[in-house]
Amino acid sequence: MKNWWMYAALAALAVAALAYATINHGGGKMPEAKYEKVLVIGIDGMDPNVTGRLMAEGRLPNFKRLSESGAYMALETSTPPHSPVAWTSIATGSNPGKHNIFDFIRRNEKTRMPELSLAKTKSGLSGTSYESYVKATPFWRTTSAAGVKTTVIRWPVTFPPEEVDGDMLSGLGVPDIKGFLSGYTYYTSDKGVKSEKSSNRVVTLDLQSGKASTHVWGPKTVKSGEVVDVTAPMKVEVSKGTVKLTVDGQDYLADEGEWSVWMRAKFKVNAFKTVYGTFKAYVAAGEPLRMYVTAVQIDPENPVVSISKPDGYSGELAREIGLYYTLGMPEETDGYVDGKLDKGAFIGQIRDIEGERDRMFRREFERFLSADGGVLAFVYDSSDRVQHVMWNQSILDGGELVLDDAIAGYYEGKDKLIGEVLPRLDDRTLLLVISDHGFTSYEKGVSMNRWLVDNGYMTLKREPPVGVDGALFEYVDWSKTRAYSLGFNSLYVNARGREDGGIVEDRLALAKELAGKLETITDPANGKNVIHKAYLREEAYSGPYVKDAPDVIIGYNPGYRMSWQTAIGGLTPDIFVENTKKWRGDHLVDPSYVPGVLFSNAKLGKASASQMDVAPTILAAVGVEKQGEMDGISLI
Repeated sequence: MKNWWMYAALAALAVAALAYATINHGGGKMPEAKYEKVLVIGIDGMDPNVTGRLMAEGRLPNFKRLSESGAYMALETSTPPHSPVAWTSIATGSNPGKHNIFDFIRRNEKTRMPELSLAKTKSGLSGTSYESYVKATPFWRTTSAAGVKTTVIRWPVTFPPEEVDGDMLSGLGVPDIKGFLSGYTYYTSDKGVKSEKSSNRVVTLDLQSGKASTHVWGPKTVKSGEVVDVTAPMKVEVSKGTVKLTVDGQDYLADEGEWSVWMRAKFKVNAFKTVYGTFKAYVAAGEPLRMYVTAVQIDPENPVVSISKPDGYSGELAREIGLYYTLGMPEETDGYVDGKLDKGAFIGQIRDIEGERDRMFRREFERFLSADGGVLAFVYDSSDRVQHVMWNQSILDGGELVLDDAIAGYYEGKDKLIGEVLPRLDDRTLLLVISDHGFTSYEKGVSMNRWLVDNGYMTLKREPPVGVDGALFEYVDWSKTRAYSLGFNSLYVNARGREDGGIVEDRLALAKELAGKLETITDPANGKNVIHKAYLREEAYSGPYVKDAPDVIIGYNPGYRMSWQTAIGGLTPDIFVENTKKWRGDHLVDPSYVPGVLFSNAKLGKASASQMDVAPTILAAVGVEKQGEMDGISLI
């Protein structure tokens, strides 16, 4: 899914699903459709600088041909350039003030506590229900209402799925069967291994003659008033180069240095409810045993909650192409960053994921080609994760990007896909290849709450103990605090009448004061300016949900980014935190530095475009009226 998911889990932020609010829309036919079909291929994080470099080196011949015969341009990203924000802007053609997604993490307005922006969970007598934060209308709802067959595969922020005139498989936002967005289990016979984060579990096994009995951890449930884990028994038998795992009476073999096949587990929640999950294992070594197990995924053939529409589509897909990762962000970046997986294992998993996605794409592409008309929107997103952990650049020292083979190889793989697609498209099919944002380096974290303390805007009851980051604002004295930071680009005023116990009367005046001061912050180590621009929400957005936006949106300069601790309401002893992790690439900076890309097989006649132009373009192409709430304009 990324390191912040781990902190979200630490903060007990359960993943919620998305149920789009019903919004009235037009959907009337325009006089003429310019195309019969539209194919949209999303490649999360495809960076224009990397793309241009590889095209110039002759390594992306199909993208190069597409740029020459059609169009290629930078695609202006969202403010801030977060994947959920950007993909929702692309889908709705609207700015965040209209679609209501502003950051990976938002705060409860009253309590100031962090919540995931992807979804909102509501519990009731009948169980858990889900409520969407997204308010604007995505293009697939409009095309479906107009009778245009539309299939949407793994578009971010589409969980739970909604009915379309076609099929939908949810993407970023789908949880594992625990309700979290990440969390691995590491089984080892080495008693010295520990877990750094509570979202991940280390299980020490006492192997007797190479055998041990343990468990797979599944969903949580409430028993006798306490939240407990539901588990499934698993037997482990280690022999030379191979580990045999027995789950529910089924034997599976996991070879050392390889990812296993998909395994299934059954979790008996109570007398009336059984939950099914799937997972894979990677055996790094047999002696001592070091075995990595992925988060237990929702079984697409027996989903505990719907991850597709129609409900049976996820199972139909699995029966045709085989079991597949259903987690919204299945790439094991946590394991790689923590050192539990090496580079080969991480890249091997990416290769497996891409193989599954390619089989999905080819299945849907064949159906798309044989149909009389329609829209197919398909998103690949492992590109984002690869760049996060393989980016190699020291921009603060003036260094150029050293392009890792894994990144270049991923781009080349997508070029081959485009090479398969292009010859099969006729002149009545519009192709759009898009990304939500680009990439830059992440070398220093900025502890914004520490800056607020040092500058008199936040008051602590006492300093956190050494080694404690004070997450969830544990040490904040709200009676004397005027501002606080939460999320990855967001700063809030502690406004009277809005936050419980808020003390600031003139919210806008303080927001302006903060924005001005933020833009003057310099790094004492090098004298560089840290923040390119601090945006007032009234300047950045328009629409009915501006009131729910952060008061100030921080646009960092490349090399800097909000610290992990700030994201969940914590702080560090110093304002600047050196980034020593493998997570060295990021995009949570000022949007001007990380535009996405747009390729098309049509001549668009523009040098650049906004991502909000994509949805109006799709609608215009198939002759459907543009939604009145849309900020973008058609490019054709």
